[in-house]
Amino acid sequence: MLNYSSWIEIDLKQLKKNISLVNSYLKDSLLCLCVKANAYGLGLIEIAKVAENEKVDYLAVANLMEGVKLREANIKLPVLVLGTFHEDQIKDLIDYDLEITISSFFKAKLVQDYCTKYNKKCKIHLKVDTGMGRIGVKPITAISLHKYLKDQKCFIIKGIFSHLACADQKDHPINTIQTKTFDDFLSKIQPDKSTILHIANSAYLCNFENDLKDMVRLGALPFGCYSKDLPEKFKNIKPIFSVKSKVSYFKIVGKDKGISYGYSFITKAKSQIVTIPVGYGDGYSRSLSNIGSVLIRGKKYPIIGTICMDQFMVDVSKGDAYIGDEVVLIGRQKDKEITIREIADECKTISYEILCSFNERLPRVYKD
Repeated sequence: MLNYSSWIEIDLKQLKKNISLVNSYLKDSLLCLCVKANAYGLGLIEIAKVAENEKVDYLAVANLMEGVKLREANIKLPVLVLGTFHEDQIKDLIDYDLEITISSFFKAKLVQDYCTKYNKKCKIHLKVDTGMGRIGVKPITAISLHKYLKDQKCFIIKGIFSHLACADQKDHPINTIQTKTFDDFLSKIQPDKSTILHIANSAYLCNFENDLKDMVRLGALPFGCYSKDLPEKFKNIKPIFSVKSKVSYFKIVGKDKGISYGYSFITKAKSQIVTIPVGYGDGYSRSLSNIGSVLIRGKKYPIIGTICMDQFMVDVSKGDAYIGDEVVLIGRQKDKEITIREIADECKTISYEILCSFNERLPRVYKD
């Protein structure tokens, strides 16, 4: 194995613990693990392989290409493609045995025409927009669309689902409106008992315990990347990832010296500065310039100057650091920790965006 200068460390043992804990609260509901966006940046195939062995029932991806990668890696679990599709993708969606989201009459008829022409059948989930305002057919139209889908012999209706807009805000009134709208729709169409009904996500599972339907779709929670404080029942869920590097350079800089592009930081005294070989070219946000911090030898040190494409600088004047020392950008070192939520707050965004931003220049190293 190569000796990396910077990497993302992924604890598969912790992932298994997290999945087990989540499963213990699902009762009779199925678990769908969302592995879109390269499994939130953690590695699509590696995470999917763990899922297959850990009583995960379904996988969900955003698009055709993610689904194809799973099938080409010999992943056998059912795979739901949550996003929309184009007409020229229908063949591959069916050939790779991916379950298609139908969110309009137009898309349904495209699939139906293809299946009729080539004598095919396909597995589908009907998407109902109960208030997210993204994709999905309105409930009043979904009634007739559901009937159309049932009447066409080519469609195997595997599921019916919706998505909650504000489940992370427990008291937001739209939660009640959306769940009631979904329930009212289901009561009108009376779906077959074999149809998987799903609306709950990580936020819903954290904030609500009743009516999880037939399946829950979870991404952030099993990865330990939930953007809010975890409820007591999930306190043992821990992050499965750390972002690490090594000190690559050490120098002593005099007083009143500028650091990095634009001289956004000027030293106030003689300073010990180290360079870390990570930058925005790896997905480490430039917004952390002069704001963020890292852990070295169990101590927290400030980032100084503008973060470059490939490197950034840290002031270690109040401690010791040497070339080759481990640097933790996100994660724990000794009794100190930098959480992904801290990073997200400093960047004025959400933790999911931070994790998904790290690209292939940072190798994923799996520990089990």
